[in-house]
Amino acid sequence: MAPIIALYPGQGSQEPKMALDLHQASSRVRELFTLASDISHVNLRNLLENGGREELQRTKNTQLAVTLASRSAHVRLTELGHAFAAHSGFSLGELSAYAGSGIISDETLFELVAIRAALMEQEARRIQAALGEVGMAAVIGLPYDAVSELIKDRNDVYAANDNSPVQVVISGTLKAIEEVQERLKEHGAKRIIPLRVSGPFHTPLMEGAIPCFEAAIGDLSFHDPRELVISSVTGMPVTSATQAKRTLITQLSKPVRWTKAVNTIITVKDSDSIVGEVGHGEVLAKLVRDRLSVLPLGSEERIRAFHKGTRQ
Repeated sequence: MAPIIALYPGQGSQEPKMALDLHQASSRVRELFTLASDISHVNLRNLLENGGREELQRTKNTQLAVTLASRSAHVRLTELGHAFAAHSGFSLGELSAYAGSGIISDETLFELVAIRAALMEQEARRIQAALGEVGMAAVIGLPYDAVSELIKDRNDVYAANDNSPVQVVISGTLKAIEEVQERLKEHGAKRIIPLRVSGPFHTPLMEGAIPCFEAAIGDLSFHDPRELVISSVTGMPVTSATQAKRTLITQLSKPVRWTKAVNTIITVKDSDSIVGEVGHGEVLAKLVRDRLSVLPLGSEERIRAFHKGTRQ
């Protein structure tokens, strides 16, 4: 069977009831749900089955649920005998890439997600109290370097996510985001779309969370990857346990360089491997559709269809 290059989505891919079909289909996935719930002290099956969109939007719930959906899909594919050639995750998805490649265990994964979410939420509230309302907005029609150059004179808004060659997310105070819109449009931005996000994530404004995060994860075990991992922080391979931990810490205040990661994936992909979005939905597949063919592999139906196709 063709090895999979796995892409793991981040926040924004969550929906009520996601991964419940995988829970029903696999005892190993059910064990994973129990483990994640026990570690996080959140009943994740109940959250996904009965919780509404607003409850799922809370940072801790979102990050746990999205990670659980990705890990469930990976576990199900592994259970059916599929192998992986490489892993890459968008923002939060980087943690799923670490788990998929053996850098961290599932226990460590959900500990990390719970710690990360709590600190991001706490730091976002602190920044909001100091600077006013904060958030993010998608800039359509300009590349990352152009957006970064146009707002480099600001210390209250930054280019945070390099989603694609024509889509960049800026992050900072809502006042600053509003103030730079005219400049961006004058230089070619076609649209600027506000995003429902509670903090100025992936910017230097989040640096206050780093010391606490570093201390909190200091004793957690990391291992060298057993398969290729391409970081969305650097766009380059993560080759050691030490590098993985350092990258995860700096990720809080560094931009997501997804375009660079995709460039690396295109370089390393061979004709035998397939690229799959191992998690709920098709967010990443749509971001890269002009550059890569990505198979959604986040539901039992799609995983089964893929499995059947590879065995024929």
